[in-house]
Amino acid sequence: MKNLFLYIFLLLVVRVNGNSQESRHEYSQVVRGMVVDKHTQSPLPGANVVLRGVEPLKGTISDDTGEFRMEDVPLGRHRVEVSFVGYHIAYINNIVVNSARETILFIELEQKVETTDEVIVLGNSRKGLAINKMASVSARTFTVEEAARYAGSREDVARMAVNFAGVSGANDQRNDIIVRGNTPGGVLWRLEGVDIPNPNHFAASGTTGGPVGMLNNNTLRNSDFFTGAFPAEFANVFSGAFDLNMREGNNEKYEFMGQAGFNGFELGAEGPFKEGSKSSFLANYRYSTLQIFDLLGISFGTTGIPKYQDLSCKLNFPLTKGRLSWFALAGISSIAMLDSEKSESDLFSFEGTDIINGSNSVATGVNYSRFHGGNAYSRFILSYVNQNATTEIDEFRSGRSAVPFYRENNLEERVTFKYLFNIKMNRRLWMQSGLTLDRFGYKLNARQWKEEDDKWLPVLNSSRTFPEGPNLYRIFTQIAYKFSDFFEIKPGINFIYFGLNDTYSAEPRFGLSWKTGNRTSINAGYGKHSKIQSMATYFLETVFSDGTVILTNKDLGLTSARHWVLGFDAMAGEHFRIKTEAYYQYLYNVPVERQPSYYSMLNTGAEWGLNTRDFLINGGKGWNYGLELTLEKFYHNNYYFLTTFSLFDSRYTGSDNIKRNTAFNGNFVFNTLAGREFPIDGNSALVFDLKITWAGGKRYIPVDMEASRQNNGSFGTVYFEDQAYSRQFPDYFKSDIKIGYRRNGEKVSQLWEFYLENATNHKNPLTQTYSRREDAVININQLGIFPLFNYRIYF
Repeated sequence: MKNLFLYIFLLLVVRVNGNSQESRHEYSQVVRGMVVDKHTQSPLPGANVVLRGVEPLKGTISDDTGEFRMEDVPLGRHRVEVSFVGYHIAYINNIVVNSARETILFIELEQKVETTDEVIVLGNSRKGLAINKMASVSARTFTVEEAARYAGSREDVARMAVNFAGVSGANDQRNDIIVRGNTPGGVLWRLEGVDIPNPNHFAASGTTGGPVGMLNNNTLRNSDFFTGAFPAEFANVFSGAFDLNMREGNNEKYEFMGQAGFNGFELGAEGPFKEGSKSSFLANYRYSTLQIFDLLGISFGTTGIPKYQDLSCKLNFPLTKGRLSWFALAGISSIAMLDSEKSESDLFSFEGTDIINGSNSVATGVNYSRFHGGNAYSRFILSYVNQNATTEIDEFRSGRSAVPFYRENNLEERVTFKYLFNIKMNRRLWMQSGLTLDRFGYKLNARQWKEEDDKWLPVLNSSRTFPEGPNLYRIFTQIAYKFSDFFEIKPGINFIYFGLNDTYSAEPRFGLSWKTGNRTSINAGYGKHSKIQSMATYFLETVFSDGTVILTNKDLGLTSARHWVLGFDAMAGEHFRIKTEAYYQYLYNVPVERQPSYYSMLNTGAEWGLNTRDFLINGGKGWNYGLELTLEKFYHNNYYFLTTFSLFDSRYTGSDNIKRNTAFNGNFVFNTLAGREFPIDGNSALVFDLKITWAGGKRYIPVDMEASRQNNGSFGTVYFEDQAYSRQFPDYFKSDIKIGYRRNGEKVSQLWEFYLENATNHKNPLTQTYSRREDAVININQLGIFPLFNYRIYF
């Protein structure tokens, strides 16, 4: 490891010395974009755009289409100030300008209630507040630059989000996120206004995480993340929500990107369809790094080579009175974890088991926005998504050949029509309403081998085409009323109806924001939130001895939750933020078994795959409550830090009515991140980032040693179910380091990054199992010390 650090240091020194011999020419770039009204999305001509902190001062004015352009902007990090008569001033901080690509901004201004010059509300320019106009609490905007900057994030928005207050990760191998003690299965992913299936490679049916994310950070723009009390437009979710958007490609010049690192080999391109056109395209393709090395004959000492590919693209067509766009996200992945071919150094296999896992998914949609004068606009979205997950499991024992154990091939698809209408009645009142209609199709097939009967036993065997499949209806309306620039309320309601079994829910929502001063605010929120079950849960088959097949879960109702949140937000100076929130969540109608047991759907995600059972009823409950604190120094003067602390308790009851810890009740999470940039000259810089996580250990069910010895089979570990999640592993600790070097040339910009995850090589237990080979209960640890390298080039 010392030699590795020495090599990285010498590499950087060589690069710095080599660059010192190059010309000291200071390169520049174009910064341009559009200024619009935050509520109506209509252009604001005549807005003043000023680049602060440069000499001489640079500025411009938006034209009649709301667009602006600044030439010869120095490279580096900048701050832009945007003002318009009757609107609050917006400050866009930490804009990174490099030599190889133009910087394109999309700026939304909020209209003042009071038009006198004396009203100054600095809170409207606070970084971190949500883009969504209806969010009052438990919401935060994150930037693409943050996802790339934070150590340990691997440019993955899910791994980045675990740094926020109220969020923790399930384990180092996957990017499932746990929001305030809830199951990761309750998280909603939304892209370009479309609810999408699990956007991760190697995804299992009904889950929301995976080892490698499909969402490409190079194609995203600033987006929102919610942890509770969601605005009324969010339905079919009770845990957390990502509201992601893809950026538009450059519509004036062609730009290209190449990248090689842990996430894969990537190629990206963007530009106009033709010269002078306002339309643009954006595309990015990625291929598994380890798969390329495997094809070249380079061995990693493991049978489990993750193989995957993904594609992200977007086409954008500005129209006279609106905008038309099309997006697509597609991925394919597979991995074989074969204990039958395992070596001593193998990292990816389970004892006595051969597992082959694969998943394919597609999400695509057409989005049309139409502006109705200067005070309203509509959005029409037509989308299609599908996800196909496959699993093959064989087991073998000493002296015997492989025996089939389990087969799964589940396809779920959905066509969605969505309509949104937004109108600003006046300076005080704004309303948003919408309708979403989902039509489901599915082909579910899963079976388990019964050795004693020498035949396959069906677990899932249901299929419906779109004309035959069930509908999901969602209707909402919400208003925002400003009594003044300091006090605002946001009442709303959502109605959800599922046609499969005629279940429904009416869900009131309410938000309140009270700016108690120019730099402080009190925020509150309430919401009822419900979610349908996975298709695999509804169509799980129970086969009786006479051959009768019954779908015992088909009439399950919605899982529901009530959220209460109270928060305080303060700016201690221009670049330092303090935020705290207290919350309480009551969950009910949770699926549990009919016979008394510890089982609850609230623990889904604690283990691999979809943890569902037959004979379920909506009889379970859950309680999550906690306190969160965020201390943040925004990136300024070449450094930043973010510290979050979450103290929480997460409990549930199964059908045995015993109150237990959930599988995700770690009780506390502490994160601290810090980073500093050291400019070398006008065209290059060294970057250092550090992350430290300290959290309560994972909950687990203790192993029944004697019963496990007698249970012959690869999945032979037996647990003391009456002691479910009563035990807890030692506290989790992990430190991540990132060292980077950025260099701008005349037409090329390059970035070298070295990551060292779990730098202290801390042994964090992941799970406990019985080993037949060792005849002992063993702990399986999470990721050890793990070096990564990444290279990116823009041209």
